Order: sequence, then structure tokens, then C-alpha cells
Amino acid sequence: MLTTSRTRQNLLPVFLSVALTLALWLGSKWYFDDWFTNPLKYPAKAASLTALVLMCWCIFLSTRFRFLEDFFGGLDKVYQVHKRLGRWSFGIILMHPLLLAADQLPQPGAFFGYMWLRVPVGDPYFVGKNFGVIAMIVMAGLIAMTLWIRIPYHVWKRTHEWFGMVLLLVIIHIAWVSADIIAYPLLSIWMYSVLLLTMMAFIYTRFFYRSRGPRYAYVVAHIEYTGGIFELTLSPRGEKMDFKPSQFVYLVVHKPDIPPEFHPYSIASGYNLGGNFKLGIKEVGDHTRKLHLLEKGDQVTVYGPYGRFSEKFLSAERDCILIGGGIGITAFIGMWHVALHSEEQLDRHQVPEKLRSTHPEIIRTWKSPRVALYYVCRTPDQATFDEEIQREVILSQFHGFKAMEERGHHYELHISSVQGRFSARHVVENVTGGVLDRNIFLCGPIPMVRSLIEQFHDLGIPDEQIIVEDFNLI
Repeated sequence: MLTTSRTRQNLLPVFLSVALTLALWLGSKWYFDDWFTNPLKYPAKAASLTALVLMCWCIFLSTRFRFLEDFFGGLDKVYQVHKRLGRWSFGIILMHPLLLAADQLPQPGAFFGYMWLRVPVGDPYFVGKNFGVIAMIVMAGLIAMTLWIRIPYHVWKRTHEWFGMVLLLVIIHIAWVSADIIAYPLLSIWMYSVLLLTMMAFIYTRFFYRSRGPRYAYVVAHIEYTGGIFELTLSPRGEKMDFKPSQFVYLVVHKPDIPPEFHPYSIASGYNLGGNFKLGIKEVGDHTRKLHLLEKGDQVTVYGPYGRFSEKFLSAERDCILIGGGIGITAFIGMWHVALHSEEQLDRHQVPEKLRSTHPEIIRTWKSPRVALYYVCRTPDQATFDEEIQREVILSQFHGFKAMEERGHHYELHISSVQGRFSARHVVENVTGGVLDRNIFLCGPIPMVRSLIEQFHDLGIPDEQIIVEDFNLI
């Protein structure tokens, strides 16, 4: 089921593109003195143009281009904008046929018949209209599967590939009906430029991303399975991937019995000069269950890395509170690893010059911020990463919780069915020195994250100190 975050998102370029489209349309109608006699056509046409621009944005945001990630503040934010615009475009486009058919009322048969397929006898307009109806039906089916049906990730991903067909049907509809977009030169140039760019983006994502996207060849160096968690250590077969802790990659396994599908997983380790990294993967779906078949030496491809979540942690300007709910804890494993393993840092002269500014965390003079990590689960059996988190403490330079706490770090597993709902007040009562001067990192179920944001706001924590990972795909 589709979940959409309510955290703040930069939608200004989206609104500007919609405003420009509507301004070109209305300006053209004024210039050519070409007004409708039916007043309902104005909101109907405005709805279709707005929905079309939003649909184009949705497809363009699926490309995973770096500049989009930089602009929106991380690929998780890009996907949240993508999902939000998808919902808006579906709701808005429904207004188009409803308003066009409204003049058929009060005859319900004529009203619904106008919105359905017509036999195009003697009027080519109905051919184009039928393409629009088919596009609406396909789009409604795809959106319905995302909104109201919980489906496996690989099925959801395949259904999204059909949105290219929706766009193609819309383009045919526009060209065939020869309405406003075709009639007005400036609007026509603008809209066909947008549609061409969008179609190119779809073709890149669907057919060329696998071979042209940011990809690296890796091999499985070590695999460990404990308590429903796979820990994969991957080593480069060629070029090393530059990554930061808690970024994520799309993993593609090259083994006959494991489907070569793209699956996103968080990096559960810090950067090192060898380019090795770990993925902590919870066994929850069809793809992860087949990872039992992986063996040392198997080849994989990783695409990425993506995400901006750990940037304020790595700046070390403030101490940090990390709160992960359920599977959201995976976004913090990498930061937790870096905070505890400073003995793996190098002298400055051992680090290549170009890495000294991009990876200060691997230099011995870098001091990790104090970290308080909270792992929030409803029941004990859901705390599948608890053992992995505690093992990091034992294997770290502290070799146990006592020395770790003396350094100022803290870890707590919170079972809400036993301890009650997790709250910001609980953090205040358990973190030495309070929370006002700390960065708060949140990742987990949207209701939990939304509630904690409000609670921390009430405690006086400003927005710039609250960092949210919004990577809820479906």
C-alpha cells in the first residue's frame, strides 16, 4: 500500500511548471480570442494539463539522476515527491472526463456513456478520445494496485514499468484530438518538449539504466546469516564505489537461481580504502529468502550509492540521537558502525588527498559525535537487528557496553508492547545532557516519525536539527 511522507518537500519547480503551462494555455486563448462556450471546459482542460505535467514529473523523477537527488536532498525525498505527485495526478485527471461529461446530466446513461469507449463511426475525434479513455483505465488500475493492494516489491516494480504505456497513450490522445495543445504554437512547443523529455527519461530508466547507470562490479567476500539477518560483505572486482555510511544501493545478483532484480539495501559499514562494504538484509520477501543460495565468490552489481542521510552525522558538529522504527533501523547501522570503530581510522598521510575532504571519518583526527541509538519495535520477535547492533559494541574499540557508555554513546531496544509508545520525553529522560543541542535522526513508520517530529518541535528542537529518512517505497 502506498504511503506518503508529510515531511517538508521542495515542490517549487513542480508548481512553477504547472503555472507556466496554465499561463501559456490561457494566454494563447486570449491571444487567439478562442474561448469556450461551455464554461465547464475550463476546469476540465486545466485539470488535464495539470495532471499531464505532474505525470511527466513522476516519470522524470524515476531516473535517479544525481542532480535530482542533490536538489531534493536525497533519493528518498525524490521518491516521496514522486509518490505525492502520482496521487495528485490521478485525482486531478479524474476531473477531466467528469467535467466534460457533466453537460450530459441529468441523464445518467448519457453521462457515463460519454466517459466510456465509443465506436468511431464517421468522426475521427472519437479515436483520439478512446485512447484517452484507455490511458485512464490503465492508469487507474496501476494506481489502484499501489494505493489499496499490498503487493510484493518485484510485482510493484514491474507494474510501474507500464506507466510508459500510459504516457504513450496520452501522447496519441493529444495528437489525435487536435485540441488546445495542437492549436496554440507556444503551448504546443512547451508541451511537446516536456513530453519528449519525459519519454526520453522513461526510455533511459526502462532500457538503459541497467547498463548506463552508476554501477560497480562487486563480489561476495563473506556471507553470514544470523536470526533472520543476512550480512553480506562485498569487495570490488574493479572500480571502487565511493560511499558514505547509511547510504543505500540497488543490488543485482548474478546467479541463475536468484532473479536479477533491483533491490535497495542500506550500507551497514563505513568507508574504507579497499572499497569493501557490508549490507545488512532482513529476510522478509521472496528475493531476500533466495539469498540463502549466495556463496562466497558470487558476482553482483551495485547501483548507487544514493542518500544524504549521514551528512550531518559525519560533519560531527553536534551529538546525535538516532531513532529507528522496525526495518527503519537499517538506515542507522552504518552510522552506528562508524561511531564505534574509530580504531580503524588512518593517519592523514595514509589517506589519498582527494579523500581527505570527502571522508574525514576515516582520518584518525576525526572524532565521532556521541550517539544515542534507539531501536523501536512493537514486539521482541520483531527486533531482528538487536543482536547485530549489540555485536557491533562487542567488536568495537570499547569491547562492551560499559566503556561505550563512558564515551557517551548509548543503545536501547524499546519494545512498545511492553514499555508503551516511544516518545521524545523518554529520550530527554535518558540522554545525558538533554536533546536541545543534538541532531535528531528519524527513520521508520510514517505515523511514528510524524508524531516524534511534533513532539521534538514541542520541546524546542528546530527543523534543521531533525533529519528524516523517507525511504518508504510502497
